[in-house]
Amino acid sequence: MNKKLGYGAGVLRTLDIRAVACCCVVAFTAVIPTTSIANEEALLEILRNNKLISEAQYDALRKASVEPTKSPVRATPQSDQNVLDVLLANELITREQFAVLRVKSGQEKMTNPEARPALKDGFKVQTQDKTFTAQLGAYFQLDSAVYGDDETDTSSGTELRRGRMSIGGTVFTDWDYRLEADFAVTTQGGTSNNVSVTDAYVRWNGLRPFVVTAGSFKVPFGLEAVSSGKYLTFMERGLPFAFVNLRRLGGMVATNGDNWTGSIGLFGDSVTSQNNDDEGQQAAGRFTWAPWFEADRALHLGLSTAWVAPQQTTLVAGTASRFEETVVFRAKPESNILSDSLTAGTSISSAGRTFGQSNGRLVDTGTIPGDVNSYVLAAAEAAGVYGPWSLQGEYTRSEISRDRFGDLRFDGFYLYGSWFLTGESRNYRGDKGVFEGITPLELFNPKYNGWGAWELAARYSTLHLNDGTVGGGEIDNLTLGVNWYPNTYVRVMANYVNVLGVQGGAHDGDNPNLFELRLQFAY
Repeated sequence: MNKKLGYGAGVLRTLDIRAVACCCVVAFTAVIPTTSIANEEALLEILRNNKLISEAQYDALRKASVEPTKSPVRATPQSDQNVLDVLLANELITREQFAVLRVKSGQEKMTNPEARPALKDGFKVQTQDKTFTAQLGAYFQLDSAVYGDDETDTSSGTELRRGRMSIGGTVFTDWDYRLEADFAVTTQGGTSNNVSVTDAYVRWNGLRPFVVTAGSFKVPFGLEAVSSGKYLTFMERGLPFAFVNLRRLGGMVATNGDNWTGSIGLFGDSVTSQNNDDEGQQAAGRFTWAPWFEADRALHLGLSTAWVAPQQTTLVAGTASRFEETVVFRAKPESNILSDSLTAGTSISSAGRTFGQSNGRLVDTGTIPGDVNSYVLAAAEAAGVYGPWSLQGEYTRSEISRDRFGDLRFDGFYLYGSWFLTGESRNYRGDKGVFEGITPLELFNPKYNGWGAWELAARYSTLHLNDGTVGGGEIDNLTLGVNWYPNTYVRVMANYVNVLGVQGGAHDGDNPNLFELRLQFAY
């Protein structure tokens, strides 16, 4: 059987597989010193056992290794590793055989451990060929907030916003895994904490550039939504995040290049959902492109879309067992601690519009009636980095189809800018379509006049939940932020949020303001 080989710049062409294997090993044996004969014999045995060379070739090669030729030879691989790279690159051996051959040929020295720990980016252990890895991670966020009330009496307080531990890594090179749990599920009054699973997935990389992911993970929709909470510029995501289902159980196919990404997936409900009737379904996709991408300069563009069929969770009035699909959109003013004493439920305004009342949410559609068939989300995102300056914005629109009372349309957007006083740039990953953590140019060390990284930011965001028979309210926010990064793992954040106004809903005419602080550690 002949096969087109792709190693080198046209050096290896269409040749017999066994002949290539034989030639590689012959070249190899011509330059291996006598002290490595035992290692070489182990390599030859594996090639023979896998029928890559014949018994006669095995005997001839073994004899040649014992009595190497003294005649000049052409340039050849200089070690077992280079020969194995040739065989693997031309698919003459599998990755599993590659790992075994490295050990048997003496490439893995007994003086070195099987796995090596590393601590720079979290506690990580990996085999020397990186076939198997495991990494532990942890991060927490401690928040405190004080509210300036307007019409509604709100409660200031403190909380553990997130407290997560994770383990992730690789097995057999092509299989990635991750399991993360959050120990900081917020409860009113702080009387108890529950553990919730965030990520729990397996990812197969065997078809690169395509990768397949299955389990519980983030739905591919929007820039802020798919970004990690530990890398956000502000303490909370912008108001349009109210439309997004963050994590769901499902499967996704994704691909990427150096400056673009594409992903599409099918999902059910969250990992902890238990429904009275059918669970929800969702299809979502996201595409990003960075036409301009350098170390400290980038232009990011992205589009997302999703189709969502809600859960059947609402009992139809006058029936004992018939449930219909409903959906709720609501938002706090970019502060998670905020709570109030309003009685939860759904009300009707003097104009005949329904709206919701729920703890801390200044805008709330309540349970949208009319048997919602589905709703479609569409979002556009853009971001730019120019040295220490950056701009970012997203627009999200939701169109709801229902059997009764007419269809609905809601939308929202945010726009913000940031500036690093100390000269750093936001860390953009073109192959992931997200921004990641900041590394200060100078670590915090007053003794040597090192003050870490300092960032100023300002954001305007808005959310519109008034349409047709639903009057959930419209809200506009202005948020100012200061971030201090003493090192890569610690961050201190301060946000001031001014609710510019609320129109409609339970908080019509309210405009409170708030000040909040966060201490974050992520490792």
